[in-house]
Amino acid sequence: MGVRVLPLQAVAIPSTVLTVAVLVLASLLTAVVLVTVGYSLQTARRRRRRTSIRAELRSELLGRLYGRDKPEWDGWVSNLSTIELDEVESLLDVYLRQLDGRDAEQLADLGVALGINERARREIANGDYWERIHALVWLALLRDAPDRSLLKTHCLDTPRERAAAARVLYAADTPDVATTGIDLLLGGEPRSFSVFGIDTLYRVSETDPEPLFERAAADFNTWGSALQQQVLLVTQHLNTVVGSADFSWVVDALSNPEPRVRSAAWRAFDAYGWNRQLRADIDLDLIGDEPAPTVRASAYQTLGTWGDSEASTTLEAAATTEPDDRARVALAGALFPLWDPEDAIPGHQERVEPSTAIAAADDTHVPVDSFDAAWWWTSEHVQFDRLARDIGVRATRR
Repeated sequence: MGVRVLPLQAVAIPSTVLTVAVLVLASLLTAVVLVTVGYSLQTARRRRRRTSIRAELRSELLGRLYGRDKPEWDGWVSNLSTIELDEVESLLDVYLRQLDGRDAEQLADLGVALGINERARREIANGDYWERIHALVWLALLRDAPDRSLLKTHCLDTPRERAAAARVLYAADTPDVATTGIDLLLGGEPRSFSVFGIDTLYRVSETDPEPLFERAAADFNTWGSALQQQVLLVTQHLNTVVGSADFSWVVDALSNPEPRVRSAAWRAFDAYGWNRQLRADIDLDLIGDEPAPTVRASAYQTLGTWGDSEASTTLEAAATTEPDDRARVALAGALFPLWDPEDAIPGHQERVEPSTAIAAADDTHVPVDSFDAAWWWTSEHVQFDRLARDIGVRATRR
C-alpha cells in the first residue's frame, strides 16, 4: 500500500500581523539602542567624575604626606564620601607597592585611618578564599601582622594562603618570622608552591635557616616530590647556613626514587663545598652508578662549583666514561674553569689543538672522542662570552 504525499500549500499571513511584528521588532531594537547608549553615556560621565576626584585626592594625599610634619589622616578621612574613600584606598594600594621606609610607614597609618587593617582581620576570620587572599595582601602592604593564631586557624587550606600568610610576617619584619613562617609554610600536610611561595620560603629562611632544616630533617620523606624539589632549590641558595646544620636529609635525597629530587639534591650542595664533614658524608661513587643523565649533569655542575682537587679528579675520570651528550656538555662546562690551558684536555695524554678536534668533529669519516666535541663546544662558548663581555665593557667606557 503506497503512501500518498499531499502537496504543500502556501499559507497566507495577513498583512496586519506582519505590520505588528515589524513594529514590535523595531521597538525592541530601538529600546536596546537607547539603553546601550544611555548606559555608555552614564559610564563615561561617571568615569570622568572619578578621574577628576582621583586627581584632587592624589594631590591632597601627597600634600599631606610630604608637605606636613603630621599628615592627620583621621581628620581628612572622616570628611570623605563613599566614592572618595574608594579612590583613596585605590591610591593607597598603588603607593604602598612603590614606596618604602618612612613614607610607607606614614601611608600605613592612612590604612589604619581607613580601617583596612581591621577589615582585613575580619575577612581572614569570616571571609571566603578570595576575601582571605585579598585581606592578606593588604596586611602585607600595611606591614601589619595579625595574631599568629588567626593565620594558623584560617590560612592553611591552600599553598597560596600559606605563602600569603608567611609573606605578611616577613613584610612586617616580625622577630620570629623564620620559625612561624616555616610552620605556616611546611606545617601539617603541605603541598608544592607557586613561584611566589618558593620565593617566600626563601625569604623567611634567608637570615635564619635553622627552622627550615629542622623541619626538613623531620618531615622531608613525607612530602611530595615537587615540594621536596622546591625545598632543595631554596637550600641551594641559602648561603647563611652554619656548619652545624643537619644536612643528613639532603644526603639521603641523593638516593631518592625521583630523578628530579636527586638532581635538586646535588645542586643543593653547590654553596657548601667548604664543609669538610658534609663532603665526607657524600659518596661520589653515586655519580657513576646514577642512571639518569640529568642527575649526573647536576652532580658535575656541583663538583665544578666546589673546584678543589678531589672534585677535579672525579670530573676528569667521568670524562672518559660519560655516555650522554648533554651530560658531557655539562661535564665540560664544569671542568673548563678548572683546566690549565697548558695541560692536555681531559681524557688525553697529550695536548690536542682546538682546530684538530673541531675538524675531526666536522668530518664524519674521522673518528673523534665524543667528549672532545663537548669540550671544544664549551671552549667556543666561553670565548664568545668573554668577547661579548669585553665589547660591553668598552662600549660602557666610551
